[in-house]
Amino acid sequence: MDRELTRAELDELLPLYALDALDGEEREQVARYVDRDDAARAEVMSLREAVALLPPLDSRAPASLWSTIETALDAPAADSPPPPLPVSLTSARAARRRPRRPSRIVAAALAVAAMVAIAVLGVQIARQHDRIDELAAEMHGGSMQQQAMAARSAKDAHVIRLDAAAGTGHADIVMLPDGTGYFMDHSLPHLATGSTYQLWAKVGDPASSRMVSVGVLGANPGVVSFRLSAPTMLFEVTEEHAPGSVTPGDAVVMSGDVA
Repeated sequence: MDRELTRAELDELLPLYALDALDGEEREQVARYVDRDDAARAEVMSLREAVALLPPLDSRAPASLWSTIETALDAPAADSPPPPLPVSLTSARAARRRPRRPSRIVAAALAVAAMVAIAVLGVQIARQHDRIDELAAEMHGGSMQQQAMAARSAKDAHVIRLDAAAGTGHADIVMLPDGTGYFMDHSLPHLATGSTYQLWAKVGDPASSRMVSVGVLGANPGVVSFRLSAPTMLFEVTEEHAPGSVTPGDAVVMSGDVA
């Protein structure tokens, strides 16, 4: 190249420079321009920061994204400003008032805008998924608590009190005639990582009873539902190594007879 690029031409090359897609004298001229011009330097930094937000390479943008970006770049100005895009398109808007540059410049601008749009969409979707998971957990917990309270208030409900094996503490088990049960209103402390509470029931007749696991409660139990079909004589909570045991250990935390 045997001439100095104009400011307009340098501005149009900024997206390519941000993507490290220039070489030779073009790159040197743009590099000098970025070094001496605060606005150009800020534009390049903004584009590079946006590219750094990109999600994993297997992410896919909606099929309509490309046409949306192309329309935004080429559409005539409206009376009211359009909604903001996730990347500054100052140079792209200015290009509408200048002669068209080589297609690689337009492609670079489109690529940057598309990548940033994908990144923004990915962040928004991830946040939405996290919130949905939180809401689902809250709804499930609230629903289980409501079910347990409704069962407890039923006329034919049977409430079994479990008392701590040592010190103070308690829990309630609500049983319905159909075998549905709820472990609730407990005072169990939060266990350390690697341990879990487990609920057991002694079922059968006195001559041939056996302990069966009713459920692994976790390290910090909430309300837990279960179902038993056999006559039950006793409930017991033990502390076990996560993820639980097939037979009850010796660390009995609380127990209660079914009267």
